Amino acid sequence: MQFERKGPAKKDQMVVRSCGGQIVRPEAAVSSSRPLLTIAVPTYNRAIYLTTLLSALAPQFDGETRVELLISDNASQDETPSVVRRFQDEGLPIRYIRNDSNVGPDLNFLHCYDLATGKYAWIFGDDDVLEPRGLKRVLEHLSGEEEYDLVFIRPSGFTGAYTANDPGSRKGFTVFDRPQDLACEVHVFFTFISGNIVNKDRISTFPHPDFEELVGTNLIQLSWVYTALEHHRRSLVIHDPLVAALTNNTGGYALFTVFGPTLKRITEGWLTSESVRRPILRGTLQAFLPSFILSQLKQSDNFEHEDPHKTLRPAFGKYFQYWVFNLPIMRLPRSLGRVWLWGARAINKADKIVGNPLLRL
Repeated sequence: MQFERKGPAKKDQMVVRSCGGQIVRPEAAVSSSRPLLTIAVPTYNRAIYLTTLLSALAPQFDGETRVELLISDNASQDETPSVVRRFQDEGLPIRYIRNDSNVGPDLNFLHCYDLATGKYAWIFGDDDVLEPRGLKRVLEHLSGEEEYDLVFIRPSGFTGAYTANDPGSRKGFTVFDRPQDLACEVHVFFTFISGNIVNKDRISTFPHPDFEELVGTNLIQLSWVYTALEHHRRSLVIHDPLVAALTNNTGGYALFTVFGPTLKRITEGWLTSESVRRPILRGTLQAFLPSFILSQLKQSDNFEHEDPHKTLRPAFGKYFQYWVFNLPIMRLPRSLGRVWLWGARAINKADKIVGNPLLRL
């Protein structure tokens, strides 16, 4: 049995998808009234983080009928089912799906996207948190007269225990009509799954490669994000930090391979416009990789150990950003590498202020 992604699910249709002989079975009924937004949370053995997320979401769902909350449990062996059941018993309308076996993170993310019934789909990391009133602010935009292909929400980071941060003053938002301008604003953070909301209705009308092509890349989310970007009409960036991202809680994969040759291959294969591809790749080199290169040099256990130069040079050797922002940090003593990283961040800030000329070159 294969799920068809050519069009949106019918209002009362329950979607299932086979995977290696295992069937994902929805365990709660979907309302006959189609939601405006689906928040879909892929999870695996992270009951403690899921508890924090659901505790933050519960008061925001009070009286809110426009949002579907979906959890796709990748056959967790911890207390995840009992955590979900407790919140359901307390009135949080969770549509809970438990895979028969662990299908891997990418395919579980894809399950979340496939099973989302809302017009907009927001795949949300189980260790990230939606700040108080964050849902209300997002819905203010999604329910307005304007329709968006992509909505990006700037995150803030936290370590340790989460403490709610309810921003009183608003930093505003920006509407983008040109995809290259949006790419300069977001660039590598198109990969940040909790920061991107996509218009699933519009994506369903566009031709695109099979999303399953990106299973195993650790970047499956780019399949629907890049499809929306490729056929871009209008998008929104919300500058308020409504998403709190837990830092230093990721890893277990080859980071430089994923954000080097793999990201480059996907970006060049899924986006036809060089003016859109360029700022994404250059933003990765300028704003993302330098700090991780410095971290990897101290033998961090979070990611698989790689030689960053051997991994990144074949992919990015033609970009001056690699030689200016990345290679010096690899070659300099660690103390000087930190100084170079500070300088790279200063250049990034200045570049943004004057309109991102380094990303557009």
